[in-house]
Formats: sequence, structure tokens, C-alpha cells
Amino acid sequence: ESLVAMKVVCIIVLFVIVAVNESATSEANTSNAAKATRKTNVTLQFPNYIPNPKQLALQLLEICKNNKSSRNSLTSRSSYDYYAINDKYVDFKNCTFLCKHDKDRNVTLNMPPDTPCGPNGQTCAEKSKCVGHIPGC
Repeated sequence: ESLVAMKVVCIIVLFVIVAVNESATSEANTSNAAKATRKTNVTLQFPNYIPNPKQLALQLLEICKNNKSSRNSLTSRSSYDYYAINDKYVDFKNCTFLCKHDKDRNVTLNMPPDTPCGPNGQTCAEKSKCVGHIPGC
């Protein structure tokens, strides 16, 4: 009788181990899918007068990257390949954006002159005419 009980306990333990393993695998796959979704479905908080927000973000990121490269060659620091922008720190009124080079180093850079900075065709070529971004508009 105790041998039968022992077999039942072993079978139950085996099922629990399989169930936990399956749950962990499923959770990992869900997490990877969420990360992939975040990479492709980025919503940028740029004004409506920006015709292609993703293209502008990539352009600003490239400027940030090039600025870091030129600074590294001047200062001979390690070329740790980290640079980022944040759409919350893009200032359409002053045509500048915040470029993050390292976890503790930020630089304010100018946007390209052809960047729209107002709903009536204004561009950063004439900063005095820029109206900037009004949240919710």
C-alpha cells in the first residue's frame, strides 16, 4: 500500500514539474513577443505637423550618433556605443533635442534646418517663426 502511495506521489510531482516548466516557457515566449512588439509599434509624441515622426526620430538619432563619434575622436574616450533620444525632450520651438550619450551624459543639439516647427510650414531654418509643440493638439 505504501508503495502505491509513493508511486502516486511521484506521478503527481512529475506532473507538477512538467506544468511549471511549461508555464515558464510560455511566460518567456510571451515576454519575448512583448519586447518585439514594443520595438515595432513605437508611438512618438511629435506634433501633427511632423509628416513622418519615425523618419525624424531616426534622423535625430543619426545626428546624435555622429555627434558622439566626433566627440569620442576628440576626447579619445572609449567608443562605448550608446546614444539615444527621447521624444519628450525634442523642443520644436527652439529646434533642439536632447541627445543622451551615456547614462550620465546629455548634450543638446540642433535639429536640421528643414525640420518642420509649426503648423503653417515653418521650419527650423527660421527659428523665430517656430511655434513649438502644444500638447494635445
